Amino acid sequence: MAEIIHFRTILQARRRQREQEYLCRCVELINTSLQHQIEEMQDAPPDEWSARARKIRKLGELLEYTTSLF
Repeated sequence: MAEIIHFRTILQARRRQREQEYLCRCVELINTSLQHQIEEMQDAPPDEWSARARKIRKLGELLEYTTSLF
């Protein structure tokens, strides 16, 4: 007995797979950027700390949001 698989179902599955791959790549890039900002903050002069801390916080929030999409 054969199972009928609708073409729309195949396309949706492929789209979801691509979206997951893009999301994984996005999380990797955000994490890399966050690590870079943390390293940069260690050598930054005190007058830049506030701006760098804001970037780190925003990247952390973005990372939290994107990882919640899994």
